[in-house]
Amino acid sequence: MAHKSYFLKELKDIASGHSSISTVATDSGTILITEYGARILGLFPRNDLPNCLWNPEKIDSLMNERSWMVGGERLWIAPERDFYYENPRDFEGHKVPAGMDPGDFKKTGNLTFKAQYPLFDFIRNETYEECFSQRSFKLKTDPFNSGLAFVGVEVCDTISVNKPDIDICCWSMSMVYTCGPEMPGTAFFPVADNAAILGYFGQVPEDRAQIVGTHARFRIDADGIYKIAFKPEDTVSDNKSKIVYISPYPDSDSWFCLVKRSGDIPRVQEECVDPPKADAEGPRGAIQAYNNGPDFGDELLPFGEIELQLAKGITKDSNTVSTGTHELLCYSGSKSSIVSLAKEILRLSSDPLPY
Repeated sequence: MAHKSYFLKELKDIASGHSSISTVATDSGTILITEYGARILGLFPRNDLPNCLWNPEKIDSLMNERSWMVGGERLWIAPERDFYYENPRDFEGHKVPAGMDPGDFKKTGNLTFKAQYPLFDFIRNETYEECFSQRSFKLKTDPFNSGLAFVGVEVCDTISVNKPDIDICCWSMSMVYTCGPEMPGTAFFPVADNAAILGYFGQVPEDRAQIVGTHARFRIDADGIYKIAFKPEDTVSDNKSKIVYISPYPDSDSWFCLVKRSGDIPRVQEECVDPPKADAEGPRGAIQAYNNGPDFGDELLPFGEIELQLAKGITKDSNTVSTGTHELLCYSGSKSSIVSLAKEILRLSSDPLPY
């Protein structure tokens, strides 16, 4: 049985009870953005099919509690070790800074949201009192002229921390829907010759993540906690499309495709700021994907994530500031049309094989 998913009206009704919302209509679908967390809460290439992004079954009560765990596409800060772990040496005591997510964002213009908040650095044992996040969203046309049902958005993110010369970057994460182990989703990545998969939490089984010629694939089914990443040197620098996620919809013959594209990611290892939990001194990744599982907490939260670490921060006026732009593209169609689109985006000579 597929996991809970939300249609547009149901998600709008819930979100509007907790937040100001903005909807952007396209020829075939809708983008739902909330002031709560400055999130893209829903992407609907077709309004008669459910959300391609994941939302928890208890989203109503979670939004009432001001939880960060409401799904959608969100902005965090990297490195995770510095700002999210109370014991950063051992990566223990994970705690999301509420000032950042969901924060207290205010809409300041046409689909622009800003928040100010304090942020505690566990590595340096220091609080930065005047941090700042900004997210701006702009409708995007289909760069592939696919002819499929489509919604797309360009996202410009900025994080400013009032301390100079620290290693930070904007961290863009899209929480994706999966039907589960019987109908898993697959994240694909264009990779360079001799690329290697980094297991961020430890070794990843070969039946879950593989390199196949000029691309890699990762199974997303919410049936085990795994995280993979790729060094910037192992990515294809001239392809802005960094991650292509495809999945069946629940209770439908249709499939969907989510694409994260950016030219604002690290190009060399020295620009990567996020150390792996498995080996904090080892190689670092700029492109990441995560599969959640039953060991996450008291209940199953069936989602995956596709993630980009954006440009490393630079010092401006005694602050460290990271700014990056990425595109989030979403398509609906038959399985064959979605696989063909993935082939084009990944620049492959044959169809990629979903799990």
